[in-house]
Amino acid sequence: MAKNLSPRHEIRIAIRFNTTNVPGEPSNRLRRIANDFAESKLSRMFDSDSDFFHWPPDFDLTTSERVWMLCDFNIRGKVLQVDAVPIQWWNVTYDDQQSPRFTERRMNGQSFTNSVSKNYSYYSYYS
Repeated sequence: MAKNLSPRHEIRIAIRFNTTNVPGEPSNRLRRIANDFAESKLSRMFDSDSDFFHWPPDFDLTTSERVWMLCDFNIRGKVLQVDAVPIQWWNVTYDDQQSPRFTERRMNGQSFTNSVSKNYSYYSYYS
């Protein structure tokens, strides 16, 4: 599946991470992960003109929790049929040198939950 990633095609990426494993300030976690994914898998930087990330309210916890974030790449406008945008599922971990390691997950559905927040909305970042 990962071979289908292209720096120019619309895609939604769901990334699961451990809140305390991401280097840097908690408030910068999502930007760090989005940039690292774009560099590692799309061979480019996160572009605030066509890329967006959506975050759960618990992304900046200081306790160790596994949470999901969403990244939309190459989406330049409002998408009326969200189901038409391909989605891929990934995990990320960071090693002692603060380098990311992304591994693709196999998922059977289009839904996911975070363990901390049972009922919440995702927020979007548009710079």
